[in-house]
Amino acid sequence: MRPGGHLATAVALSGAGYLGTGSAELAAGCFTGAFLIDGDHYLDYLIFEGQWRRPSPTTFLRYYFTHRYQWAVLPLHSLELMGLLALLALAWPRLALQGYILGALLHIVLDILVNGEHMLTRPILFYSLAYRASLRFSAARLMGPLVIPPEVGQAPVREFFTWRPPERRDDHTTR
Repeated sequence: MRPGGHLATAVALSGAGYLGTGSAELAAGCFTGAFLIDGDHYLDYLIFEGQWRRPSPTTFLRYYFTHRYQWAVLPLHSLELMGLLALLALAWPRLALQGYILGALLHIVLDILVNGEHMLTRPILFYSLAYRASLRFSAARLMGPLVIPPEVGQAPVREFFTWRPPERRDDHTTR
């Protein structure tokens, strides 16, 4: 799912959480989990892709939207991390943590539904850090060949606010 879709769902979840409980702490956790979880894409860009000399947001978005990345480490997009956080929440029940878990689960479910349809070869397994590690975090092995329309990456700020990615898996390619 594109960031705009996650932003919209994060605002909706945070608002519902606040209206339902009156807790700003829960709402902040929901927003962080549902939207700011995508900060690990930027960390991958800087650290694993070695793009720390080109840290501007628009350069990152263009790079990301045109799928030039080679690695998909994405430590926050991890079912294993969600399990650890759930155990932590049992031992240390804080509304911000519970909200984060709720928001991150929403984020991951939407990613599985949308990205699974458009680009991932194994949509549910992709969200296992162990599975990504078994494929050495190789984006080429984790995602199918993609058809990327030529206009993608031309207006990265506008594309940020879109809901669904315009690219799609090229299912006609032999593997």
